[in-house]
Amino acid sequence: MRLLLILPLLAVAIAQKRSYDGHQVLRVGPLDDESYFVLRDLQMTSNALDFWTEPAPGRTTDINIPAEGLASVKGWLEEKGVSYTIMIEDLGPLSESNGIKKLEDFVPKLGSKYAMDWDDYHDHDTLNDFIAALADANDFASIIPIGESYEGRKMNVLAITKAGPGAPNIWLEAGIHAREWISPAVATFIVRELVEDYAEHPSYIDNINWYFLPSANPDGYEYSHNQDRYWRKNRAPNAGSSCYGTDLNRNWAFHWAETGVSFDPCSEVYCGAAAFDQPESANIRDFVLTLDPVPVLGHTFHSYSQLWLWPYGYDYGAYPENYKEVQQLAIDASDALFQVHGTVFDPINSADLYPAAGASDDWYKSIGCRYAFTTELRDTGHYGFELPKAQIIPSGEEMWAGFEVVIDRVQQAIAEEKAKKNL
Repeated sequence: MRLLLILPLLAVAIAQKRSYDGHQVLRVGPLDDESYFVLRDLQMTSNALDFWTEPAPGRTTDINIPAEGLASVKGWLEEKGVSYTIMIEDLGPLSESNGIKKLEDFVPKLGSKYAMDWDDYHDHDTLNDFIAALADANDFASIIPIGESYEGRKMNVLAITKAGPGAPNIWLEAGIHAREWISPAVATFIVRELVEDYAEHPSYIDNINWYFLPSANPDGYEYSHNQDRYWRKNRAPNAGSSCYGTDLNRNWAFHWAETGVSFDPCSEVYCGAAAFDQPESANIRDFVLTLDPVPVLGHTFHSYSQLWLWPYGYDYGAYPENYKEVQQLAIDASDALFQVHGTVFDPINSADLYPAAGASDDWYKSIGCRYAFTTELRDTGHYGFELPKAQIIPSGEEMWAGFEVVIDRVQQAIAEEKAKKNL
C-alpha cells in the first residue's frame, strides 16, 4: 500500500469553519530509527497528515487524521511495521470544547481593569487590551507598536522599563503558532504576576527591563478561532500557490531552511521563500535588534509536550558556548516547576527532540542573548492543543515558579558582571 494513494482524500478545502468530526489523533511509536525516517520523510514530502508533534527517535508522535483517510493510514503504518494507538477517538467534540472570549462581548464589572482573565481563552484584541491596561495603570510601563500583521492587526509590545536605560533586558514572545492557545494565556499570567504583584518581588522590575509580545501570529490566532481550530501558520498568501501561510517558527535567519522544514507552501512547516520574508517575524526582528543591551533572555512559549528546550535546534550537537550553564538552568527551572503541581517537564536540547532550523529561540541566542529557551506547555497529549481552560491557572502557577528560578539566575549573572567591572 502506498500512502500517496490517499492524499486526495485528505486534502480539505476550507470554505467555512472546518469540522473535525470523525477525525482521530493517533499516537505513533515510540519510533526506532527506521520508523522515524519513514515518518519524517512523510512529513517533509506530503501534506496528507497533520503532525501535532514532530517525529523523533525514541519518542512518540501524534498525528491528526480525517475519517476518510483513517483506514489507509492505519494500513500503511501496519505495512511499515510502525506501532500506533488511538489517542483521541473523535476530535470533533474536543475541538469545540474550548471557546474564545472576544473583547467586543466584554461587560465591565465593578472594579475590573481589563477584560482579560485566566478562566477562559481570549482573542487578540483582549490580549492587546490587557497589556494596554497594565501600561495605563503603571507609570513604568508603556505600549510600543512594532508593526502590523499581514492582515493589518496590531502587534503591540508591553515595555516595563522601571530599571531604566542600560539595565538588562528580557524579551518574551508568545503565540507564534496559531493553534497553541495556552501559550498567550500562560504568558499573560506570568506578566500579570510580574506587574500586579510587584511588591512580592520588587527586584524583578527594579533591576530588569521587560518587553512582552502576547501575540506573535495574530492573523493565524484569529483564524484558529473562527475558521480552523488547528491552523498553525500565519495567513499570508504564497506566490504561485493556492495555499496560505508560513510557519513563522521556521522563518528566522539563523541557519534558515537547513533542517526540519519544507519548501512546499502547503506544508505545515513551510519556511517561507526567504528568512524574515513574513511581516510578523520581520517586525519582531526589527524591534528586538533595537534593544540595548541585547536581551539577557529571549523566551518563547509554545505547546504542547511539557518540555523546557534549550538551543541550538538547527542540528544535532550544535551547542552554544555556554550550553552547560543554559542546560543547568533549564534543569533547575523544570525542578522548581515540578514542586508546584507535580507536572513533569523534560529539560532537553531542542535538536535532541528533532532538528529544525529557523526557529526564534535559535535566533535569539545567535544575536547574543545569554539565555534562550522554548517552553512547550501542558499537556503530554491527552488533550493536545485542547487543554481545558481550567488548567490555564495551574499551568501559569507552575510556569511562574520556573520563571522565578530563571529571573534569580539572571540577577545573579548581572551581579557577577558588575563585580567583574569593579575589580
